[in-house]
Amino acid sequence: MSQHHPVAAEEYRDHRAFVGPDRQLWENNGWSVRGRDDGTDYLLWTSPYLIQGLAGQSYRPGRLALNQTLLITHPAQAPDELVDNDFLAVGWDPDDYRAWDDLDVTIEDDTARWSLGGRTMTAAPPQWRIDGRHAGVETDLALTARSEPQWFTDPQEGLDRRADRWWIANGEVDGVIRTSGGTLTVVGAHGVHERHIHCGLVHDPISLLEGEGIVWFTVTSPELSGYVMARPSRGASWAQFDVDGRTVERAGEGISTATTRTWTDPKTRMVVGQTWHVEVEHDTTRLQLDVQARARAYYSWDFLSQGRTILYWWLCTANVTIEDEQGVRKLAGLPAEAHLNRTYYRRHGAFDG
Repeated sequence: MSQHHPVAAEEYRDHRAFVGPDRQLWENNGWSVRGRDDGTDYLLWTSPYLIQGLAGQSYRPGRLALNQTLLITHPAQAPDELVDNDFLAVGWDPDDYRAWDDLDVTIEDDTARWSLGGRTMTAAPPQWRIDGRHAGVETDLALTARSEPQWFTDPQEGLDRRADRWWIANGEVDGVIRTSGGTLTVVGAHGVHERHIHCGLVHDPISLLEGEGIVWFTVTSPELSGYVMARPSRGASWAQFDVDGRTVERAGEGISTATTRTWTDPKTRMVVGQTWHVEVEHDTTRLQLDVQARARAYYSWDFLSQGRTILYWWLCTANVTIEDEQGVRKLAGLPAEAHLNRTYYRRHGAFDG
């Protein structure tokens, strides 16, 4: 089940004071940006996080803030094959962790700001900004929602009634991304925003992300922009697309994701996907996405007490078929992305005796 519902600046109030000493906390405020500039494809993910773990629970004991920046760039005209590329991924290594109090959160009128480690995330829904410099990447980005956020929890239920709060917004991005290698001009790029809060003692990523974990696909063009997210091993899935100015939204039945070709990463030796087939059916609209990875980044979650998860991000292209009341349209070579978070190691106890 999901529903779309507007959000306000109050949704960005952090929960350090709320959890106290007896509950765990994991919360983010992240954006992915996928676009193309003058022959260069790029994929950016950036987010601050707050984490509090307790002894005997699913997170390692302690409090921390962290600032993540992940950036992949790749020639737009390169062959449609996944390669062993260079990438930037800073934030989740324990050496990158920041103090719990380093994150500064302010909410004034209709605007919320999260500032950490040189970067500021500003939310004034339906407008957002990402400014500042972190990990050698300077951002000056303005983001505008293309539709109302899709909620995966009931927006009427607060964290006093349930242990998590989760929604995603689909948007358009303009501005610049600067690195030592040059400047990327961002015009009409695709942005996907995740605001996710776990508060309590029930969140256990090692168990939740076993099997196929969680996968995420996005694609963008003037005619079509949106995302699909799924936990295939648990039979859960969600999708939201803007198709010719109308919103196509789905949860549960009518969504399928399948890996159609794998790749052995020469660095990690993990077998991961490199092509996928995704379908979404809703009323009179059917979308088919054939997604091809072309470059990747990865890192692991090491803050968990009972194991590890591996996270991959792929810069992709997609061939899309749209079937609706206008007929059948085929769009080729669209900017796309894929993301995976799954358990790869579970801690085991010793034998008795």
